Amino acid sequence: MKKLFALFMLLCLQTSLAMADTSPTAQQATRSFYAWYLEAFSKDEAPLQDNLPEMKKYVADTLLADLRKQMDSEDGLEEDYFTKSQDYDDSWLKNIKVTEQSVKGNVAIENVMLGTTQDNANALSVQLTKGANGWRISKVDGVATEAQD
Repeated sequence: MKKLFALFMLLCLQTSLAMADTSPTAQQATRSFYAWYLEAFSKDEAPLQDNLPEMKKYVADTLLADLRKQMDSEDGLEEDYFTKSQDYDDSWLKNIKVTEQSVKGNVAIENVMLGTTQDNANALSVQLTKGANGWRISKVDGVATEAQD
């Protein structure tokens, strides 16, 4: 009976490790989000309004609620929250670079660069929080680049 129990525990451990290995990293989640988000823009869609279920796969519920409040306010959103810009550059879709800045427990910071030249580059700092459903974007800040100075 002890051998059967030990075998069962080993199988459970192996299964949980295998499941943990398949969840995307913060870097992968960030890259997937921006690829999907920018693809939607290239099709003249508004992801935040047009595809909330997909947004929930990538963005924390608290951030989505805050963005909804801002959108419904008299002032609305002055810029796109996730690109920190008022315009979309076609080159961003094919040029998304995500590098890990830090991971501390359930919080990760990723550096995102959209575009490749000084004329179209857009640098972002993206914070993600890990919960039961994986990594979700919880904050995005713009980062000054030489082209923006």
